[in-house]
Amino acid sequence: MNTRRALVVRGGWEGHDPFGCTELFVPRLERAGFGVTVAEDLAVYEDAELLADTDLVVHSWSGGELTPLQEATLVRAVEAGTGFAGWHGGVIGTNVANAGYLRMVGGRFLWHPEGFQDFTVRIARSPDRDGEIVAGVEDYEVHTEHYWVLSDGLNTVLATSVLAPAEEQWDEPVEFPVVWTRRWGAGKVFVCTLGHRVADLEVEQTATIVGRGLEWAAR
Repeated sequence: MNTRRALVVRGGWEGHDPFGCTELFVPRLERAGFGVTVAEDLAVYEDAELLADTDLVVHSWSGGELTPLQEATLVRAVEAGTGFAGWHGGVIGTNVANAGYLRMVGGRFLWHPEGFQDFTVRIARSPDRDGEIVAGVEDYEVHTEHYWVLSDGLNTVLATSVLAPAEEQWDEPVEFPVVWTRRWGAGKVFVCTLGHRVADLEVEQTATIVGRGLEWAAR
């Protein structure tokens, strides 16, 4: 019997394959006891009653923008306890004009080097909290887009990566968060910067982290 409700909101730029990527995790959520509803229109965020009855929102919508009503209704739901989670551009490369949304998720994509890069995902050894999401996962290598992001000190960082100098603008390595958690009001937020394509989310360690993160974020 399903005891919790998950809402998967997907769409936007097709280059991030919102359908294929979200379909990787719908079965896991169902096995974990969630009743899953899929929405392919941002207007779903105007339904305050639906969001109040939702335990987890999985947002996979790259390049979008929320209306003031959609943003306010979503943020209020999270503040009241609805969990919120997502990966890659579908969660931090979207709604860039929505300051309330960006404060809620705790980060924003700014740039990545052209093409795919080889880099190491470094797992936090002693995170202050929420370490169960990365428990047993060791540092691992990936080949994908390497995100340069802005984030803030309210985040609990569970994994990082180091972006080496490749442009004239900077001359030393810079460490960025790859996975973080966050509290926003009574709600929990999970973000992973990996996930440009289905293959990225099929990497065993990434699949484990994202799967755990979705379940962790739920009310």
